[in-house]
Amino acid sequence: MFILGFHFPADMGNTVPDEKVVEKLDESGVDFGTVSEIKMVSEAHGVKEELSYTNKDTFLFKALVHYAKTAETDYMIYTNRYQMSELSKRIDSDDETMALCKKFDSMALFRIEAA
Repeated sequence: MFILGFHFPADMGNTVPDEKVVEKLDESGVDFGTVSEIKMVSEAHGVKEELSYTNKDTFLFKALVHYAKTAETDYMIYTNRYQMSELSKRIDSDDETMALCKKFDSMALFRIEAA
């Protein structure tokens, strides 16, 4: 099973505990402190929207920083966005993060940049 690009053993099945994903993210070696803002551009039906996310105290911020620093492209793959969103909905609770999760659940295209 792969979640956010991290491999989890098959004996864990399809129900990997959230804390195991957070643990792998924290142990990933990515320096989250060097990023103060995640900038994104979403595009759906020819309409572009520029987004900025700065809530450093959330799981979602760490997941986005990890993606921005380790992905081979600046386009966010839907599966990764969906996984980030679902985990964040269970771990984070602030309104700004929940609004971004709702946007991630769409089929819009997203580009990402760590600033």
